[in-house]
Amino acid sequence: MVKQRRYRTMTEQLGTILIAFEVIVVFLGALALFGLKVLPPMVALGGGAIFIVLFLAGIYALRKPWGVWYVLALQIALTLTGFIHGAMFLVGGLFLALWIYCQYQGGKIDAERAPVIEAYEREMAARKEAEERGTVAE
Repeated sequence: MVKQRRYRTMTEQLGTILIAFEVIVVFLGALALFGLKVLPPMVALGGGAIFIVLFLAGIYALRKPWGVWYVLALQIALTLTGFIHGAMFLVGGLFLALWIYCQYQGGKIDAERAPVIEAYEREMAARKEAEERGTVAE
């Protein structure tokens, strides 16, 4: 029997895609802060590495109800790194705006999909019950 994949909401899917892009940008931002000598090497690269690990943990956290708020807090923290270098206000602000937009649109799509998914799950449960009773009509 093939294991069925876990259903992922559109909110989770969009959030995961955005975080993947953000990890790349955070890595490049840490390299820029190091290269511009804005921060000492250990602080720039270590801080970037910590942000990357926290964002990667955010991908898993999106499975939980509190995950959206966790990643939102990371988005705000990234935006506040603009106090270290002004360009990070722009980078963090853009990702924060994208995060809010993705969560809004993802929620809207999830709400539209809910009746269809519910009907599909009812049909699958009915088929499984019929199989167990041995009355499958093919």
